[in-house]
Amino acid sequence: MTSVVHFLAADINVGTHVQRHGLDLDTIWSTLAAMVIVMAMGLYLRAKATKGVPGKLQLAWEMGVQAVQTQVQGTIGPSGAAVVPLAVALFVFILVANWFSVLGIGSEIEWIGPPTSDINVTLALAFIVIIPVHIASIRNRGVVGYVKHYVSQPFPKALFLVNIFINGVEEIAKPLTLALRLFGNLLSGGLMLALIAALGVWTIAHVPIGDVATLALNPVWKIFDLAIGAIQAFIFALLTILYFDTAMSEAH
Repeated sequence: MTSVVHFLAADINVGTHVQRHGLDLDTIWSTLAAMVIVMAMGLYLRAKATKGVPGKLQLAWEMGVQAVQTQVQGTIGPSGAAVVPLAVALFVFILVANWFSVLGIGSEIEWIGPPTSDINVTLALAFIVIIPVHIASIRNRGVVGYVKHYVSQPFPKALFLVNIFINGVEEIAKPLTLALRLFGNLLSGGLMLALIAALGVWTIAHVPIGDVATLALNPVWKIFDLAIGAIQAFIFALLTILYFDTAMSEAH
């Protein structure tokens, strides 16, 4: 007996979008869905909030907010209280958006894929952080101090052109790294789902080995995807706090 191994090559396209009038409709739809879920959670929590013994959801929320407040207090200090709502909101939204990946089936265009796998969304989130960071820096240092920060560091003032170049590159890199880190991780998750789905065409002597492999690997990868989504949301929120720390600290 001889075994015939038959494996068909599959075209895998990740990052394809439903476009109309230059707009990625699937990204817009999934972003709106994430926003609705986050707002619904907030309204539900507000309705159930109590000053007495808190429920499980309220307790989990209060613990999360307290952890962010502790982090902000330890890095920025009392002046960073306004950063807490932004960091918490970004974490919750990105977490919900990332976890849409669990609903994926590895198709070219998912019915509700994670919007954070679109570079346009992650860039928008990065600018939501970076623009307020620069505003906070100007308010903290004043216009003169803000400019001086880029001219006089890290080298002596005589090398101000070098300082401007180095600091300029650093400031450009901040939003790019924020956006690309999140985008890359979520895009790679979609690629893995597509690769696992493509195993379905793998047969050995007409035995659907690929289907069995897909059924076995999909749950494992999606559990891993949940962890990656949570970690990336945490990193984004943490870097938000650290960027505000840099902007609002005289020591830097």
